[in-house]
Amino acid sequence: MTSTIDMSHVAKRWGWILADGILGVVVGLIALVFPIATVLVLAIFLGIGLLISGIIEATVALRVQHGAPGRWWVAIFGIITALAGILVIFFPGTGVTIMVVGLLLWFLFAGINDLFVAARSKEHRGWNIGMGVLALLAAMVLLFSPGAAVGTIALLAGFGFLLRGASEIGLALSLRRSSR
Repeated sequence: MTSTIDMSHVAKRWGWILADGILGVVVGLIALVFPIATVLVLAIFLGIGLLISGIIEATVALRVQHGAPGRWWVAIFGIITALAGILVIFFPGTGVTIMVVGLLLWFLFAGINDLFVAARSKEHRGWNIGMGVLALLAAMVLLFSPGAAVGTIALLAGFGFLLRGASEIGLALSLRRSSR
C-alpha cells in the first residue's frame, strides 16, 4: 500500500508551517540567550523520556510470557530507567551531568571511529583524520572543562531550532507562492 501526499492540500496549510518555523526561531534564540535554562529544560525532558521509556520497558517485560529468557532483566532495567528519570526530573543537575558525559563520550567514540575509517580507507582520508582529531579535541575540552559542555549543548539546541525554524519559514513561503 502506498500513500501519496496531496501537495495542494499541504500548500493550503502554509500558515501552520510558517507559525511552526517562527516558533522554532524564537525557541532557538531563547536557547542561545539563556543557555543554562535551556540545558536545565533539556535535562527535564531527558528525565521525562527516561521515565516513559522505563515504564514501557517494565510493562512490556511483565506482560511477556512467564519463563521468557531475559524477561526479568528487562523489567529490572525498565524500573531502574524509570527511577533514573524521576531522579533527573527532580534533580535536573544530574540530567545535565548525564548530558555532558554523553556528549563527551559521543565526541570520543566519533573521533576514534573517524580515525579508524581514515586508517582503513584512502577515500576522504584527510577529512576523516581532521574530523577525528577535532572530535577528540572536543572530548578533551569537555573532559577538562565540563562547563564548556553546557554551553555546547545550549548552542547545539539553539542553532538546531534556528536552522529548522528558518527552513520551515522558507518552505512555508514557498508553499504560499505555489498555492496561489
